[in-house]
Amino acid sequence: MNDISRFHNYANLLELIQNYLAKDWFISIQHILMEGNSGADILAKLRANSSDSLVTFDESLLCLSHALLDDTLGVPFLRT
Repeated sequence: MNDISRFHNYANLLELIQNYLAKDWFISIQHILMEGNSGADILAKLRANSSDSLVTFDESLLCLSHALLDDTLGVPFLRT
């Protein structure tokens, strides 16, 4: 691992990321503020409220559809 201590809390994750970045392909990483990613916030809350290790949905969630549209339009939201 380049310049990452093997004792770092996220050393394994950082090494995986570095390996993906080193592959022969075009990859882009973009930081998105939490306030601009309400869809991810909704999915994280749904997972946190479940005892299952994997949460799947058979159909689109209306609340998620609205959140994704708001994210696309740049509508800010307050995290609760």
